[in-house]
Amino acid sequence: MLKQEQSKNLTPEEIKIRDWTQGKERNIRALLGSLHNVLWDGADRWNQPSMGDLLTPDQIKKHYRKACLVVHPDKLTGSPHLPLAKMVFTELNDAYSKYQNDPSTL
Repeated sequence: MLKQEQSKNLTPEEIKIRDWTQGKERNIRALLGSLHNVLWDGADRWNQPSMGDLLTPDQIKKHYRKACLVVHPDKLTGSPHLPLAKMVFTELNDAYSKYQNDPSTL
């Protein structure tokens, strides 16, 4: 019930982001591993990695960069997906920055 009340004031994009990040706040592995849940139809440039593909720092960096290519706001100028892409990009950036500052947090 509380979730429904909070959802009244949120846009559909914000609800999607909230549901995607819930329980994985600032965890770059979890966010990359579930990115397909928040992407729009037609985001075919994203090949979903398994958790096994996100074990080493190099693998995380590689998939983070690939994700940024798909959701970068500059790549989606004029697209109806731009608001969602901005929010996804921000979440991924924040999580990756936290990971870079303290890789042991995973």
